Amino acid sequence: MTIALYPNKRQARRFETYLETGRHIFNRALEERICIYQDTGKGVTRFDQTVHLTQWRKAEPALMDVPVTVERDALKRVDDGFKAFFRRLKQGDKPGFPRFKAAQRWRSFSISDPGKCIKGGRLHVAKIEGTVRCRNLRPFEGVVKVERILRKADKWYGQLVIEDGHAVPDKQPIQAVIGIDVGLTHFATLSDGVQVENPRFLRRMAIKLRKDHQRISRRKKGSNRRQLAIQRLQKTYETLSNHRLNFTHHLSKQLVSQYQFIAVEDLQIKNMVRGHFAKSILDAGWGQLRWQLTYKASRAGCTVVAVNPRGTSQECSGCGETVSKELSERFHKCPHCGLLLGRDQNAARNILHRAILKSAPGPGSGIGHARGGSVRPRAVSPKADPVKREVLN
Repeated sequence: MTIALYPNKRQARRFETYLETGRHIFNRALEERICIYQDTGKGVTRFDQTVHLTQWRKAEPALMDVPVTVERDALKRVDDGFKAFFRRLKQGDKPGFPRFKAAQRWRSFSISDPGKCIKGGRLHVAKIEGTVRCRNLRPFEGVVKVERILRKADKWYGQLVIEDGHAVPDKQPIQAVIGIDVGLTHFATLSDGVQVENPRFLRRMAIKLRKDHQRISRRKKGSNRRQLAIQRLQKTYETLSNHRLNFTHHLSKQLVSQYQFIAVEDLQIKNMVRGHFAKSILDAGWGQLRWQLTYKASRAGCTVVAVNPRGTSQECSGCGETVSKELSERFHKCPHCGLLLGRDQNAARNILHRAILKSAPGPGSGIGHARGGSVRPRAVSPKADPVKREVLN
């Protein structure tokens, strides 16, 4: 749960103290790991640094004024950074050694097991006088396990990780199925022919972003006016992110409410953004939509299946034959069965068909009689797999 916070001046100064202390502990722990490895050739564990933290707190009274969980969170981030570094090194990826954090790169702190942190519709933060006024705080059931305070531009936000203790709901009976093919011309094309337009938020705000960047470049480094220009740019990026988030939230909610079985592409976006369309792919937010579909479907008792998208545009959704076509060809016309429809809809129907085969539905599952559009018409090629003749209407 994310809530907007409105701290007074005294509370905001305490937040900034927590941030600065967490950043100080992170840089200190990182420096300690580097120095010890250079001197002894051995690494330092998170447990060892937790013991050192106790010694640091005894030697420096200023550290005692900050909750110890804030400082332990900084140690955890150092440990996670090294684990990710060695994992990437083992996989042969670009390792990316953990870096020291400047003030602009440290924007949050976390408090574990905060207890009852909601009091009278306000948020309580450890060792901060009074409670913090907040907005968007909805009633919830469960225990708050982590309380995270985040700063974006000149605004403060609270994030609560809640353990509700509820079991995963039973799967709903499948009455409607859908396949989703994402793209750049259209954000998404469904297997029933519905197309969702690509909002292209980054292009809409490109002029404003360019002016904000130019304003920063004209300011003197280290000046207050440059800092104000940076905050203005941060607000613009936050607005852009909120637009994209709002769009995918509405779309994912609509899909989960309407369909009980959703097939999506298992895209390797990290590899795709190395090409010429990287900017447009990142602006589209395909991964964000898939993440939202996954967690919303799990709460609603729906099923989301990700399949390998390779060849879905070239394979005919009518007979299963391969019909090669260039990227510029936006329509699919099969010479074998005569099927004619949009290229993206053909791919979406193939995605749905692969998801159904992958999920291996048993008798009485309801998928075979669910509505959502025909995946394989009855007029098929003699070479087609008998399983592909199934009609979902």
